[in-house]
Amino acid sequence: MTSTTTENFEHLALDGPVSLSSAVGIGLALAILFAALLWKERGIVGAGRATLFWILRTTAIAMVIWMLLAPSNVRTETATTRRTVAVLADVSSSMATIDAPDNIDDARWMAASKTSVSESASALTSADQAMAAAGLGHRSLEAAISDLAGHEAEGRIQKSMLTAERAFERVRQHVQHLQNSTDVPAAALSLASRVQTSLQSAELAEFSELCRILESRRSPAQAGWRESLPDLLHRVGSLRRSLSELARLVAESQPASALATNQKTSSESRLSRVVRLTEHLYQTAFTQLTETANVQLASFAATIGPVATDSDPAASLRAAHQFEAGLAADNRRENQTGSDSNPAPRTMSTTDISQALNAVQRDDEGSLAAVILLSDMSHNQPDAESPVQMAARLSGVPVHVVPVGSSRYVRDIALKSVDAPAVAMRNDDIVIEAHLQAYECEGEVCVLQLLQDGEVIDFREVPLDSGYVNRAVRFERQMPTIGNQTFQVAVVPVEGELTEDNNYDDFEVNVTRSDIKLLLSDELPRWEYRYLAQLFRRDNKIECDELLFQPRMIATGRRQESQSFPLTTDDWDQYDVVILGDLSSSRLAAESQESLIDYLRNRGGTLILIAGHEGMPHSFQSHPLEDVLPVSSAASSAASPTAGYAFRVTPEGLGHHALMIAETEDATRTSWDFINRFCPLHEISTWRVPRPTAHTLISAVPRDSIDVEADSAENAFLCWQPVGRGRVIYLSGPDTFRLRFLRGDRLHYRFWGQLIRWAIASDLTTGTRFVRIRTDKSSYDTHEDVHVTVRLSDADGNPLSAEGLAVRITSTDSAREVSLTPADDTAGEFHTTLTTMPAGIYRVEPIGTVVKELQRDETEPASVSFTVQANVPMEMVDTRCDRVLAQQIAELTGGLVVSPAAITEILALTDLEPIVTEKIETRPLWLEWKYLWIVFGCLQTEWMIRKWKGLS
Repeated sequence: MTSTTTENFEHLALDGPVSLSSAVGIGLALAILFAALLWKERGIVGAGRATLFWILRTTAIAMVIWMLLAPSNVRTETATTRRTVAVLADVSSSMATIDAPDNIDDARWMAASKTSVSESASALTSADQAMAAAGLGHRSLEAAISDLAGHEAEGRIQKSMLTAERAFERVRQHVQHLQNSTDVPAAALSLASRVQTSLQSAELAEFSELCRILESRRSPAQAGWRESLPDLLHRVGSLRRSLSELARLVAESQPASALATNQKTSSESRLSRVVRLTEHLYQTAFTQLTETANVQLASFAATIGPVATDSDPAASLRAAHQFEAGLAADNRRENQTGSDSNPAPRTMSTTDISQALNAVQRDDEGSLAAVILLSDMSHNQPDAESPVQMAARLSGVPVHVVPVGSSRYVRDIALKSVDAPAVAMRNDDIVIEAHLQAYECEGEVCVLQLLQDGEVIDFREVPLDSGYVNRAVRFERQMPTIGNQTFQVAVVPVEGELTEDNNYDDFEVNVTRSDIKLLLSDELPRWEYRYLAQLFRRDNKIECDELLFQPRMIATGRRQESQSFPLTTDDWDQYDVVILGDLSSSRLAAESQESLIDYLRNRGGTLILIAGHEGMPHSFQSHPLEDVLPVSSAASSAASPTAGYAFRVTPEGLGHHALMIAETEDATRTSWDFINRFCPLHEISTWRVPRPTAHTLISAVPRDSIDVEADSAENAFLCWQPVGRGRVIYLSGPDTFRLRFLRGDRLHYRFWGQLIRWAIASDLTTGTRFVRIRTDKSSYDTHEDVHVTVRLSDADGNPLSAEGLAVRITSTDSAREVSLTPADDTAGEFHTTLTTMPAGIYRVEPIGTVVKELQRDETEPASVSFTVQANVPMEMVDTRCDRVLAQQIAELTGGLVVSPAAITEILALTDLEPIVTEKIETRPLWLEWKYLWIVFGCLQTEWMIRKWKGLS
């Protein structure tokens, strides 16, 4: 980004305490004096020795004078660095948007990219340039006041004040041009006259005189000029507001002929406008600028890259945009082929303004004068640093933003989300809620369709009565068929909408059988037990056996005869779900515990444990059941907080099917918040620290906690962990009945209904009697891993081992096979992971000799379906120009938000004088011991000769 030229100059400098003329005079005088003295002694020492002594003395004196002169070799290196203006052009996919016609904005872009324009367009350009010049003058005056307060160098203060004066003078010129224009309306002329009067006020006249004095390097005579600058700043602020109104009046007065000429511009994409403007600037302003400074053009989208400016910068910008489009096309092709080996390339589906600003900061070596940012400011890189934070670090480098595009939504209808239960029982009535957003479709009717397996089964007509509509549309369906039911919600496209990629969503509902066999047991009829027993008795889809030990034995159903827990795995396998309350280990024999664990591991059962004070789970320490607990005991048993505990749904629990206690996600969050505020927990078990294998869905956080995140990680209220084919669910307190507070049993019923449905869903997914298959989810995002599990069992329900198993994955246009791997800890279970799946609907079925033999009598082989959602480009979700972000970045860096026609004004008022630095290296030529030794040597030689000859 920098361009530096270097010049070197060397010379000899004398830095001693005496001048050269004085040294020569002293040397000659001493030489003559020594000659006279030795001339008198010539008869004693001899003429030859007298001459030798004179030479020795003269040499010593010469060395002394050399050292007194202190000669040095001075090398001066002068480096001249050209200033740089960086132009950053956005080439992301949102820049391909064609905005709705905007006469004023179209006129500005047309005027900015043409060499010859009409008088009306010239007046509009002058108004925009006057506004930009006033803005720069205001910024420079602010900088001068700040430097005065900080006692900065006078040169820096003077530079800011002179820049402000130049800006005010250019404002006068532009306003004068407006006054001389014939196409300016009377209201604008009147306002221009008032602005010109303000520009000729006494305050600005005194400021001009002050700047002339400072420029001549004289001290201002008037007192208090520093204190008067803040008052002048307020006047300039008022002037900027007047110029903004003036620009609006001129823009709105564009004649019909000029607006008709702008029809071509209004049909251009944002990128086409930027390309045409850049091409025009390189032919005009940048050509003159490159004589004294550098212009660095770069493009950016998700990443930033330089643009070759040697031949045709506009063509280079187009090529950069096409390259980004090519990356997106390559990504789509990779999705279609389903390659597992190569990760998806980064595409232009995001715009990272922070990356562009960071590159500017990284490459700046002190020569960067200004940054021109041409963008719609649609920053949508989710994991990037905030552009505002990045701009705050760009001190001293003003970023001038030219917003591209409209700040209004582009015409589009988007299906934002669909809420539906993932698990339901046969004949359940489910609610499907679709969230719809529509922009610029006022007066139209949107048709929303509900489809099942591609066929329309219901629809809703949604009237769009405003420019922006946000609606929730409900469908109700009964689920009569067991298995995975695939649904789609689709918006019928409307003419001229931005994209149809966001008009579709699909989901699956896993419908389980309508009869659930359940065992509910507790030591005492606690509130939790009572409410659960009543709840299950009223639900005709649940067959519940009860086992209560005190105050009297109650045993129903299969437990009535034995009045005890099952002892064998087959006995436990009579139940889909087992719920154990506050029981002691004496109630559950070791044999029963071992068979219960076997039931979990190999039969896919579900165990729900509800902690209590008497025995669960602390009395099961050193018993078999301890090995499958998803929690361990807390290190200390501190007293419960006086304010109690609050439910805190974890990030994993927010989208979990078991916690959908209301019909929609928003209603579910509201329900949990209601419980937290009005019915807190007061005591939970000390056994609440989740183990590494556990999944925490709800934490119990002290209401007065400071470190909420740490407490959430250490205090599980509801968690679960897999145990072989089954799972163990743990509640650290018998307090779910609090969901009944002021709401009846509706939330309590939904919580336990959803929890049990989710618990048994994994074991009741599609398949045959001996071959079961499932995926961990029914819907995935692109490049999200798909985990497939296959279970084999024999006629007696025992797990079956096999070799050479695989799954066949088929979609509408492809098919492939992937090998299955036996699970390490669960007999009869096999796994595989599918990676990099392209968008689409897939069917997975197990294959192999053993599978074929197990399904020979089945009419329909075991299979499961899942959907990979297409990634809607984030760029196309919201294509509005973010002028608020543009203003924030400009304010933080000392720049401006300007129209395209004002770029030349910005360049004219930017300090582009080269940076000149001097580096001086001085090497002393006298500071050496040899000169001192010569002096002593000469004097010592004369002394030795005199001693040798016996002379005085």
